[in-house]
Amino acid sequence: MTKHDTWVKLKPGNPYEPILDLFPDGMIPMRDPFALERVTTDDGDVIALWITDIERLSSFQSQALAQIIAIHHNADPLEVATEAVSKGGFAINAKWIESMKCWEEGFARSKELGDFLETAPNPETPAGAQAFVEFCNSQYERWIDGNEEPTPINTIEDIDPRLRTPELEEAFKMMKIDRVIANGGYSVFDVLMGRATVDILNEIDPENSYSLVGYDNFNDDEFDDDEIYE
Repeated sequence: MTKHDTWVKLKPGNPYEPILDLFPDGMIPMRDPFALERVTTDDGDVIALWITDIERLSSFQSQALAQIIAIHHNADPLEVATEAVSKGGFAINAKWIESMKCWEEGFARSKELGDFLETAPNPETPAGAQAFVEFCNSQYERWIDGNEEPTPINTIEDIDPRLRTPELEEAFKMMKIDRVIANGGYSVFDVLMGRATVDILNEIDPENSYSLVGYDNFNDDEFDDDEIYE
């Protein structure tokens, strides 16, 4: 099984608020980059569920999730935890998901979901229902139970255009900046004199060429002392 790389933040007012301090930045690790599971209530309503990645939960986080789910469903925390282990994670209603961040696996699987939704038959038809079952089975076989490896992401061009956002563009710019700084071996003097800044600009804006302007670039004849000190 590949290491899943999806994280979600929940909307204000969610039932998990009392325990979110146990999760760095309030981000909960998820097994899938979308709500893969479906359950039907006694009223016939279909609820989409996200599943936490139990492999990336600490024991304290797992205990807290089991307890708070048990409180809201009037159940035994041990039974909740046992069911979560058997299903590979705790279920969270999709209505509480506010935002998501992911990396290579998350982007690869999100692209697959987009491709599926663009070509799948009407989900209310038998053919559509069967197509959804087949899609889910494929996700389990390859990504959840299997060892599918996602395509590496080196630039934003490696990400499906449907999944690109302004925030993602900005994140890739920051990644380039961090890479230049990490590989540049800059001294404090290099930073103060602007060498690091020039290298960063050339990296994030390759269509233009940036360079430092030194004293040798100036023509002394163009200036006189009177103009300088006026």
